Amino acid sequence: MADIHFEEKLDRIDYATVAVYRSCFLLSAIAIALIGFGLAQYGAPLLIVSALIASSCVHLYDKTIRWFIQSCALFAICLFIANWFTPIAVGASLVVWCGLSIKEYYCFRIRLIRVTPLVLVLFWLCFALPIWLPTFYVTAGLSSVLLFSIGIAKFRQPFRYDIGDKSKFQI
Repeated sequence: MADIHFEEKLDRIDYATVAVYRSCFLLSAIAIALIGFGLAQYGAPLLIVSALIASSCVHLYDKTIRWFIQSCALFAICLFIANWFTPIAVGASLVVWCGLSIKEYYCFRIRLIRVTPLVLVLFWLCFALPIWLPTFYVTAGLSSVLLFSIGIAKFRQPFRYDIGDKSKFQI
């Protein structure tokens, strides 16, 4: 994970992957808002694809954690493409967003991030079991606002914060 005290020389790919990674937080917020407005046919694919792209662009030192996050995203996209268990596919993509939110909290201590995984889990439960409709709307709105806020907070940081020390990455 990033080290804000280390200033690595970044190349074009570093800048591109950090920009794409940060943009995916904003896309996921839009996707959840679409799902909350009853447009799951548009929101679910956007959420799943944004999770896959973010997991491909994340800069994590530990390859086990990186592998787990990427595997959840790949699992989500495979289920979605096969048109099997869309709620499970959405859930797997939300696992990615929970993992990335936790990563951002440990790296940068953005306060809003602490509640994001809990809200995302509640959102998924309401999505998968559509018996709590008012709670679904509330959790969709909160999830969307939290992920959008993280994306905005990330864009306010220098790009080098996301990279840290390149020599510490496990390949």
